Amino acid sequence: MSFGGYWGKILRVNLTTKEVSVQEYDEAFARKWLGGVGLAVKICYDEIPARADPLGPENLLVYACGPYQGYTAIQGSGRFAICGKSPLTGIWGQSTGGGHSAEELKRAGFDAVVVSGASDKPVYIYVKDGEVEIKDASHLWGKDAGETEDILKQELGDKVRVVPIGPAGENLVRYAGVITEKGHGCAGRMGMGAIMGSKKLKAFVFRGTMRQPIANPEELKKLNKELLPVIQENDFAKMNRSDGQAMAVIPREENSLLPIGNFKVGTWKEGARKIGSAGGEFNEVLKPQPDSCSYCIVGCHRRVIIDEGGPYDMDGYGPEYETLGMMGSDCLVDNLKAINYAGHLCNIYGMDTIDFGGMCAFAMDAYENGIIKKEDLGFELPFGDGDAMIKLVDLITFRKNEMGKLLGEGVKVAGDKLGCPELAVQVNNAVIPAHDPRAFFSMAVTYACGSRGPCHVTGFSEAAELGVPLPEYELTDVPLDRFSDKQKGLAALAWMDFSMFDDALIVCLFYDFSGYTTQTKVDLLKAVTGWDDYNTTEALVDLGGRLNQLMRMFNLKQGLIPEKNDVLPPRMFEPLGEGGAAGADLRPVFEKMRTEYYSERGWNAKGIPTPETLKRFGLDFAVADIDNY
Repeated sequence: MSFGGYWGKILRVNLTTKEVSVQEYDEAFARKWLGGVGLAVKICYDEIPARADPLGPENLLVYACGPYQGYTAIQGSGRFAICGKSPLTGIWGQSTGGGHSAEELKRAGFDAVVVSGASDKPVYIYVKDGEVEIKDASHLWGKDAGETEDILKQELGDKVRVVPIGPAGENLVRYAGVITEKGHGCAGRMGMGAIMGSKKLKAFVFRGTMRQPIANPEELKKLNKELLPVIQENDFAKMNRSDGQAMAVIPREENSLLPIGNFKVGTWKEGARKIGSAGGEFNEVLKPQPDSCSYCIVGCHRRVIIDEGGPYDMDGYGPEYETLGMMGSDCLVDNLKAINYAGHLCNIYGMDTIDFGGMCAFAMDAYENGIIKKEDLGFELPFGDGDAMIKLVDLITFRKNEMGKLLGEGVKVAGDKLGCPELAVQVNNAVIPAHDPRAFFSMAVTYACGSRGPCHVTGFSEAAELGVPLPEYELTDVPLDRFSDKQKGLAALAWMDFSMFDDALIVCLFYDFSGYTTQTKVDLLKAVTGWDDYNTTEALVDLGGRLNQLMRMFNLKQGLIPEKNDVLPPRMFEPLGEGGAAGADLRPVFEKMRTEYYSERGWNAKGIPTPETLKRFGLDFAVADIDNY
């Protein structure tokens, strides 16, 4: 059944019955869904029941690759998707991570793994060159993610790739992530680690030496050779290599994109200098070394070793922009080593740094307003206290007391329970990441209407306001005025779709700014698959739209009500008093931008896809479900 770029095989593991099977699929299915999140959303839509408990056995967990993974040498292809119904938001949950595990699964003979049911005791799934075992993980339960990886490598050999959860996932923290290689590959958002914990699945372990077929290996080799110098000479790639993602901190503080003080402060210049690179102290303090995922010469990840005999000693991966924004500026913490260590704990405990950072900022805000008290925590939690933030990581991960349990449920749940919902900067219980929509208005639409909730990666629409054109979507007159409502619904749609076909291929978003064009990705796909009928940029654009439409239908099936869920929290309608976005007010334009987005999507005024729209994207099977919403 294998064909260019694919094994045509999905591994199925039922942890309740301990049954293992292989689902085969053909080229027609691959063309329609491509891979990664494409495979995952079709499977989840078909098989997860309406209103399913995301921490129940009826939820699925899908680890998926695309046609780019394996022995392809395609730059930026070292990524995987892991998906299911989110325990955090209750709607579509997807996360993508890097490192080296994706190519290993592909080399082991499968395109994806679908896990159903739940085990009665801890297990891990071991996949090696087409063979599969469900193995006891009782000795691993309670271990952090790094320890788990070390033990499994001792038992199975250094060449295995381990995809573990830590104690945050075991303890069902709703924003627990799946963090590989001690922080190198972070699929952090939307609680996929909690799904694994609910299934008593401690880890996936992959080992493979098999080569999937490539339709035109000589053409692929030629393209890879031509692309290498393009990427090497690209300014964005060079900056990432030298300064890492911390390079964005200082300029984002200047234009007010950086969240500060739970999104209520407009400037933090000295703090940004202390935690940022490219004019800041990041490289001097942490002395990081670039580290790359599979087939990547950009190397945005940063290996950091602190060995001073002090409280911040660690050996792992340092903070990237989101961690610096959410655990640094949003919490007003400028102690870079404390941020680094707290981020390291999140990595080995298996907890998303974005949602933890937003939760910490919320808790600090509630503490300073007298809502959360010292006796609730066991320690003081003022803004700016990096050591207190480290204690909070521990409190939430291990659910140490009633407050730790509550804060592990998500920021909306905590805000509602504590009577301060106005302090919770979230959409559908997921925190807004380190890109303030008051600085780039298109992000307001992306956050409110995004398929997985508030996310900059699955909809980087601010790029249109920064000057990046997308001619496939007629977004060529850029940069858009970032404080205008003009074309913001279109920009949100375009970048959501653009990001989604990246996550189906699956290729790193950073390569869209490091020399890749849509035509580049089409050419690479054609060399891998040989598909002459899938060799246009329009085909990939159509794919991105198809996936977002089906994700919307999945969300409606799981209980999303657009008028209640496609919204922003109160703080986003409070203009900042200073900084690069001072006075910018979303209130007069938000509903207009959202209406434009609905219209561009082909949805009705209530935010529901029409039958005609679903049919246009080849989703006829979902039309009958519209009457339910």
